[in-house]
Amino acid sequence: MRFSPSRVKTFDSHKSPGQPVWFECRGRGLEIDEVLEHWSEAYRDPSFFPDEYYKVRAEDTKVYLLRYSHLFKSWWVMEYEVRIA
Repeated sequence: MRFSPSRVKTFDSHKSPGQPVWFECRGRGLEIDEVLEHWSEAYRDPSFFPDEYYKVRAEDTKVYLLRYSHLFKSWWVMEYEVRIA
């Protein structure tokens, strides 16, 4: 599954991007029950803008990855799947 564009509301919107509290996935708005992880991608080239990621559990009990692009100032969402080999 790939990331798709999303609308996201954040708790502390004065910070960029701020901690997400609500997001839209496939036309449906979902409250975030818990932020499970938060990290940024690191690049060797300091002129490249990193992306921030949030792994969240939503009110529908599913886990999603939210990605914030600093370069484009946009949010993206993907349903997170755990693959067991």
